[in-house]
Amino acid sequence: MTSSKLPSSRQLGVYAAAILLALLADPRPATFAAGCVLVLCALALRIWAFGHLDKNQHMVTTGPYAHTRNPAYLGSFLAMLGLALAAGNAESTRGRIVWGIALLFVVVFFTLYLPRKFEREYGRLRRKFGPDLDRHAANVPNFWPRLSPWKSGDPRRFSWERVTYNHEWPWSLVLAALLAAIWFSRTWSPVNAVWAGGG
Repeated sequence: MTSSKLPSSRQLGVYAAAILLALLADPRPATFAAGCVLVLCALALRIWAFGHLDKNQHMVTTGPYAHTRNPAYLGSFLAMLGLALAAGNAESTRGRIVWGIALLFVVVFFTLYLPRKFEREYGRLRRKFGPDLDRHAANVPNFWPRLSPWKSGDPRRFSWERVTYNHEWPWSLVLAALLAAIWFSRTWSPVNAVWAGGG
């Protein structure tokens, strides 16, 4: 395995945050169901995005890229919110702590992770695609999507082969496993024994 296949420090941080949410989880049916819906929306957005993406080969402006320049990151953010919503609740101290930690993750995501990621990626993409990137940026928001799609004139269509080529399917399995771990946290998480009677 080459070093490029190893998780980055940022990815390891995301994994650690997800495991922490599962360990501390104190789910309630209503908020868990709402969190699952949000995670499904996130997965749909990411699959839609990767069905249009030929990484480093084509300046993608179709599908969700006609609404936001970073649909995969938006999908990741929605998935993070969905997991946090599923893991916490407003009724118990533990549930509120989970939501408080999630709020901290959101702050870190927008103030540290995204700006650094965008700076590196846009520099690389500008060297590769030049005016095409600037044209896309002039018409499509960086993160939060516009409602009407920008018409770039590119006829590209969604492809399931691209979704597979971009290795998106394992991400779906990981999110499903995390939701299962959150829902069944009372049966496996050591936090329950430590917290006994305190939530």
